[in-house]
Amino acid sequence: LMQLGLLTNGFKLLKTGGSLVYSTCSLTVAQNENVVQQFLSKHPSAELLKINPADSWPCRSGGIQKTLRFDPATSQTSGLFVAKFVKL
Repeated sequence: LMQLGLLTNGFKLLKTGGSLVYSTCSLTVAQNENVVQQFLSKHPSAELLKINPADSWPCRSGGIQKTLRFDPATSQTSGLFVAKFVKL
């Protein structure tokens, strides 16, 4: 998938301790949770971070702990998926 390539290339540019947000306007597991799982399995120096301000946002947890999903019916968006990584 193009998304996995974009995430991988962006992560390569990070310095140790740097963070990267992966977000899509897709609601499919293939473009969201599956990409995150594939990426984490290939990059042991990547760790998912909790997105702290999320408590006040109209969203729910994604299929992977620490990821978020915004449903169009409840968030007044077209739908979003968000994951945040740090480079160890």
